[in-house]
Amino acid sequence: MRIVFYSTNSNVFDEDTFKINVMPSNTSAFKDFCAVHSDDDFFCVTQKPGMFLPEFDSSEGDTKSQIHYLPQETDTDSFVDFVLSLKPDLAIAMTFWISPYDWLPVSDAIVAEKLEAAGVKTVCHSVECGLNCFDKWRTHNLLAQLGFTVPKAVFVDHDLYFCAGSNREVLRNVYKESVMAQIKKLKLPLIIKDTTGLSSYGMTVVHTYGEAAGYLNSKRNNSNRLIEEFIEGRQYGLEIYGVPGKYTVLPPFTFSVNQYGITSPKQSIKIGPCELPDSLREMMLSLAEKLELRGCAQVDLILDNDGNWNIIEINPRLSGMSYTYASWLERSLFEIMYMAAVNTMNEGAHNFRSLSLSKGENTADVNKYVLNLKLPLVSESQMKEILQLPGVRLLNQTNDLAAKQEREKGFCECIIVDEQKSVLEKTVARLCELFPEDSIVQQSALMLKQWNL
Repeated sequence: MRIVFYSTNSNVFDEDTFKINVMPSNTSAFKDFCAVHSDDDFFCVTQKPGMFLPEFDSSEGDTKSQIHYLPQETDTDSFVDFVLSLKPDLAIAMTFWISPYDWLPVSDAIVAEKLEAAGVKTVCHSVECGLNCFDKWRTHNLLAQLGFTVPKAVFVDHDLYFCAGSNREVLRNVYKESVMAQIKKLKLPLIIKDTTGLSSYGMTVVHTYGEAAGYLNSKRNNSNRLIEEFIEGRQYGLEIYGVPGKYTVLPPFTFSVNQYGITSPKQSIKIGPCELPDSLREMMLSLAEKLELRGCAQVDLILDNDGNWNIIEINPRLSGMSYTYASWLERSLFEIMYMAAVNTMNEGAHNFRSLSLSKGENTADVNKYVLNLKLPLVSESQMKEILQLPGVRLLNQTNDLAAKQEREKGFCECIIVDEQKSVLEKTVARLCELFPEDSIVQQSALMLKQWNL
């Protein structure tokens, strides 16, 4: 079979100022994957930065004919034409994310529709699914319609909220009054979200109705907003792989939160895998079936103080958890996506253990301890040294050289896995010595001490 892994990018990417360095590299993972599945021919087609796919400077030597980075200005039709020139039997979307709009699942879905029309089987979420998950207000309403528990919320249309402006004929903005009247029916505290923002970037927690009004009347309110009741509880995330009728729900990881009770993508610590209750598994299978997910999707959850699972966000793509799961399962993302697309379609496996199977053998220990933390930016030589520490499986550093604020410059994601919790504790202790002033590393050590698998 001829199989293409693909992903698109709608944004400008400046490789001179934005650096991504993954160790071990995606290129080496792809080569190993191809060697295992030598009966099939694999190709990668993407646009910079090509997150999760072989690095764009790696298309030399024995992989040159397999790895293709198309020009950034390549439109959808040209992208599809190139994929078709490879004569694939199957195309698998390896969708990543960009800022400020997390809409690449829609972009890849458009490509999938055109490939399907040309007779190529694809594994990719639909355009409708991408749009439903892209707009948080649309997601909120859809989840409610499908019978899932969602917090009470108010939608704020930015244009209507400020439509009166300096119009002398308007004494008061009735739409603004209606918004504030609805907000006062919500239970405090409240969380204010950009309806199309990436992850939790830009979210704000307010504790009074006056704070909510102040935010909405300020320059910070520069687009549509969703205001929800803040759910008290513990935050988790998990991923779902597969196609309709044949899904795999992976066990959740618990996330750390910042001082506002929000999971910060650039600071969060992930620990797991945690227990996957039957009720949560059935809930996620129902979600996957109702959304007709195809490929990989990540779900953010809160287990509230009453023991109810609340769906906070759905990301129909690979996520910040994907490398963590791959490290735990001892499988590359190529292997996981391939098995989700091919093996589960043939076997219909529902249990997460199925993703660790290779030729009938389960080689992943489900009782391993896994820690994902963010280190400060380091040099390449330092990355190589850290990679030699016990249990360190993968490092993924992103560095924005153009960023002016220190917290915007990036971080080095570090994933540690071992059967013994003590190994993780010793490695984190060493990281504490290397980064004595870093609060995230120190917090990781504390979370490990308090954690029981």
